[in-house]
Amino acid sequence: MNSFIPIDPALIDVTLAPSGYLDDGGNTDDVLRDVCGAASREFPRGLHIEPRDWAAKARENDKHKTWPANYLDRYTNQSPSHECTCHSLRANAEAARNRQRGIIFTDGPKANFRYEDSKLASVWLAPNSIYAEANPRQFGGANVRQVLEIACRRGFLPETKQPREYGFKHAIPGTTGKGGINQASGPWLPLSQFPAGWGETAKHFKPLEVIFPASFEQAICLILHGYVVSVGRNGHAVPWDGLTFDGDDLENTGYSDSYDVRRYDSLRTIKSAWQGSFAIASMTTPDDWSHPAGVVA
Repeated sequence: MNSFIPIDPALIDVTLAPSGYLDDGGNTDDVLRDVCGAASREFPRGLHIEPRDWAAKARENDKHKTWPANYLDRYTNQSPSHECTCHSLRANAEAARNRQRGIIFTDGPKANFRYEDSKLASVWLAPNSIYAEANPRQFGGANVRQVLEIACRRGFLPETKQPREYGFKHAIPGTTGKGGINQASGPWLPLSQFPAGWGETAKHFKPLEVIFPASFEQAICLILHGYVVSVGRNGHAVPWDGLTFDGDDLENTGYSDSYDVRRYDSLRTIKSAWQGSFAIASMTTPDDWSHPAGVVA
């Protein structure tokens, strides 16, 4: 990734048809902290970076490949579903887990491409394992507080498609949308039809710490430190996972959109959308990374 190259204007502040982000006014900071319970965290003071130093830290991230996007190895493709809040949450959770494992993907997600290093312990989590509880229907969308509460309470199920064979006892297709070489697509599966005992697998893939920025500057600092920041705006939820600069001036934040493409939000949009955002700082981790849901008999 390179944070100092020009961006195609057609990729900035893209407005899509509503893709599932419901903002009913309840996705406030206080409400989101409450639904996370013991997982809720204040912004750590040690992560603060003065704005005058943002560009220098961005150059370090370019050099060392430590942007949030460098902890992501795949795009997902929800088209034409309404699952966006869960796809953004999925990216946040997978990046946190790969950051804990110490896996870096040089170019971040690439369409129709699979990294060999994904086999080091990357687990692909199923957005629909959260969405099916947040909304009992295939279409209609969900709000941020619903999906975040569900993930913190009981965790994700993994997708049926994985970068290696883990022997999961319970897994489901990740989307009813297009999917791709790194994501399984399948028919709508309501929660009542999840495989028996699925909670025993989902409990291994729960957010343990969720940071809530209290300002635009804190949101930028989280991205600079390698944390995905999930936001909802303009009818769509996205995972901010990089930044672009013009010289030393911040211009845009990039995100791995759940349509197999990288897009960007302008500084104007960032400043209006950061409220109600969050970053997953840590996930449950296994004793043995080759058996992420425990040893299968």
